Amino acid sequence: MKKIIVECLISSQKTAILEDDKLIELLIEDNKNSKKVSNIYRGIVKKVIPGIQACFVDVGFEKLAYLQLDKDSNIKAGQDILVQVNKEAVGTKGAKLNTEISLAGRYLVYIPTNDRITLSNKILDEKERFRLKKIAKSVSNDSEGLIIRTEAVGCTKEELEQDIKALKEKYEEILKEYRLGIGPKLLYKELDFSSKYIKENVNDETEKIITNDIAKYEELKKILESIKIEYKDKLILEENKDIFDLYRVENQIDKALNKKVWLKSGGYLIIDKTEALTVIDVNTGKFTGNLKLEETVYKTNIEAAIEVCRQLKLRDIGGIVIIDFIDMHKATYKKEVINILNEELKKDKRKTEVLGMTRLGLVELTRRRERDSIDKYYLSDCETCEGNSKVKSINSVLDDIEKEIIRISTHTSYND
Repeated sequence: MKKIIVECLISSQKTAILEDDKLIELLIEDNKNSKKVSNIYRGIVKKVIPGIQACFVDVGFEKLAYLQLDKDSNIKAGQDILVQVNKEAVGTKGAKLNTEISLAGRYLVYIPTNDRITLSNKILDEKERFRLKKIAKSVSNDSEGLIIRTEAVGCTKEELEQDIKALKEKYEEILKEYRLGIGPKLLYKELDFSSKYIKENVNDETEKIITNDIAKYEELKKILESIKIEYKDKLILEENKDIFDLYRVENQIDKALNKKVWLKSGGYLIIDKTEALTVIDVNTGKFTGNLKLEETVYKTNIEAAIEVCRQLKLRDIGGIVIIDFIDMHKATYKKEVINILNEELKKDKRKTEVLGMTRLGLVELTRRRERDSIDKYYLSDCETCEGNSKVKSINSVLDDIEKEIIRISTHTSYND
């Protein structure tokens, strides 16, 4: 069963997603630097660079944002432009923009400047795919695009009509505000991580949604009502409590910050991150069992492939990833490891691609980077050893102090 735990603190808001009490994903929003992905802005084109078919746009961020242009684009410096953020600023790179605006609802994604209707690859039943596509065509214009989300399975025509109507109205409001003014301005702010995740993913199979903040509780209550989910037994307020400790999330986060990840068999992974890529080394460790060496290696690699996919999602690792599997001689074993990777990565909503295995057992894959990995929030480079080690970040220390204050105040009796 799934639990969603939303911890609201002064410095941050964290959303932990647990399946059978195991942490599978952690969404972190720094309150000083809230997420920008999916926000829609009116921007000013500052510089056009024909050589790379791109331009830099001022949307009010600290750094200019990057927009890739079409070959026949006639965009010029100084003009206003309607853009949407599709990738956060990471390191020295500014945010990435898109001019193809999309708005996500409960069942549909509305793309007003695209005329294609597509369905989620996770909708497998051909009859249902045909039914949903037929309904989508009937509720949209030929010039509009729609992506039918997995949550649409089983929906009625009326439910899809209501979804697209709300999205169209929202888009018209954005266009109106865009045309009324000039210069950089935020026109549409996407929901924060917790609210967006709950709006798009909660269903009757979600066991509990827990938060420690009354304002967030009221916000989530409205969202659940809007998507017709009964919240009375599902949504829980645990005010003035360290809910990450209460639900055993904190110790799982600590493990996710370690370089070494133990496998159940006794093998382990070593995860090393650099500026350019992430390298994951697989080792047999204590695993010997009663198997021959080749079978031991194969079993370890299979277990490692499954755990690697879990760690990529949990740690929010993006970009290029190199996995150094233990060398195997049998081609069938190598093929099976690649198959396992592909199957496990299908569970990840982020775009991923496995590029194959070399003769030395190296696998290269890519995972779309949308935001910083979780260690960026919790850890900082150690100034004493010039970045060779990590220490707790200021935000992490502030969170610890706030939780300690909550603990002391909750368990202290105040007498006059």
